[in-house]
Amino acid sequence: MKTSIISILLLYVFFLTNVEGRTIVDTKCENSKMKAKVDLKKGKVNFLILGGIVSTRVKGQEVFEQKYKLKYFDFGCMVPNDICIEDYNATVAKYLDQTFGKQWRKEVRKDVKGI
Repeated sequence: MKTSIISILLLYVFFLTNVEGRTIVDTKCENSKMKAKVDLKKGKVNFLILGGIVSTRVKGQEVFEQKYKLKYFDFGCMVPNDICIEDYNATVAKYLDQTFGKQWRKEVRKDVKGI
């Protein structure tokens, strides 16, 4: 049992580093951060949500959207494979912290990942 866990950990470390021992950058996630920054510059502020088969609306979310000038964007159960929701949302969260302070964190939907 211990041998299999060690083998799995070694494979994990191997795949996280390249031949020279440097960490491989996940370009998908880096691109998600850049996309969030571009969207913010355009004034298009979104929190991305991975929902279920049917998009979910939470009572009162419109009040939050108006107050903090953003929209919740629910992908449903089909997220594009070229975006990291957590990294995108973390970039937006940093912007909201700088713009509104931390108060918004008490009011945001609980299903927003990455904040």
